[in-house]
Parts: sequence; C-alpha cells; structure tokens
Amino acid sequence: MIAALLPLFSAVALAGTPLPDAPHVVVQGEGLVSVAPDSATVSMVARHRSADAGEAKHLVDRAVAALLKVAPDYDVAADDITASDLALRETEDYDDNDRLLPTTHIASREVKVRIDDLERLGAWMDAALAAGFTDVSDVSFKSSQEARLREDARAQAVADAREKAGGLAVAFGGRLGPVYSINSLNSMQADGYGNTTLDRIQVTGSRMDSGRYLQPRIDFTERVSAVFEIVR
Repeated sequence: MIAALLPLFSAVALAGTPLPDAPHVVVQGEGLVSVAPDSATVSMVARHRSADAGEAKHLVDRAVAALLKVAPDYDVAADDITASDLALRETEDYDDNDRLLPTTHIASREVKVRIDDLERLGAWMDAALAAGFTDVSDVSFKSSQEARLREDARAQAVADAREKAGGLAVAFGGRLGPVYSINSLNSMQADGYGNTTLDRIQVTGSRMDSGRYLQPRIDFTERVSAVFEIVR
C-alpha cells in the first residue's frame, strides 16, 4: 500500500490546505520572471535649515519651483508629479559645553516623479539636486506588463508543482492522480540594480563607485501549494 507522501513543509505552507484521506502528495511550486522595467518612480526630498522659518520655507519652495520648471525637458507631465505638504519644525541643538544654541527651523517637502525614459533617470536626479533637492530617498521600478508577467510566473509555479509531484509519485511506485486542492501562497516583487542597494549608487543613479554601469531589473515571484492524489 502506498503511504501518503508528505515532503517537509513549514506550517505556513500547509495552513488552510485541505488534505484527502486517500494517498496523496503535497508540493510547493515556484515561478520567477525577470524583466527590464519601462518606468521608474523617483522619490526626492528638499530639506533646508535656517534660523528663520520663512527663509527655510522659501528655500524649499524655490527648489520645488525650479524642478517643476525643468520637468518638461524630461517629458515629465503634471500628472506624473505628486508632492507632499510642506513640513516645518523647530530644532534645538547644544554645543560641546551643553549650552543651548539658537533655535533653527527645518522645512521639507517630498516630491515623487514618474520617469518613462529610463535612459534619462540619472540626468533627472542630477537636475533635482541642482534645483535644491537634498535627498533622492527611493527609486522604484515598474513594468507596464506586470499583470501578464505575474500570470507567466504563476503558470511556471503550477508547472513546477506538477513536475515535483509527478516525480515523487513515480519514485514511490505510483503515478500522479488528479489535483485535490491548490493554494496560492504568496507573490513577491523585487526591483533594483541587481543586488546593489540604492545607497551605494552615485547621484546619477546608474553609475557605481567602481565606474560600472548597471541595468535595473524587476523580479516577479509566484508560489503555489498543491495537493495531488496518488494512484496505485
């Protein structure tokens, strides 16, 4: 008699997966699709400090206005730009002798911009810094084909699960029967310049300290857990 075949799985993988009373096998399949993105969203912050609150605000407003002025040069439309409200706060510092220094004011505003021409991504970040922005806090890459790519990754995960199940069934002297249940475990998206983190990229956004140029990628990962019956 063929015993139920249960590969070692975490409790999470089996959670909510119904199991039949008959001989069966439980497998997990994974699919991965990696592509080059066709757009990026750049998050930038203009943060300025001054003894005068109005001056700090003026510096931030001037940076935002300068960036909006050059946006058409990069084919950035108004709909591609979103901005947070201006944040203004006071800060107190002490010198080495614990004496209170004059109060300063810090004004900041975040602007997010969608860039469709990735060849100009580095030049855009340079323009933002020249306009008075002080931080490029995040660059996230997107693909207009995301829905289709996720379907492709899911199809790979299903095929992977079926192949694993069939191999186990044959190895134990049986053959693979019909699928009993399927669970979609989770999906993930990772984007960036390979394994390189943003804080190691120069302000041009594409050149490493070593001078090597890297191409951004997006990885779509889909995982499924499936239960197949075993035919003796």
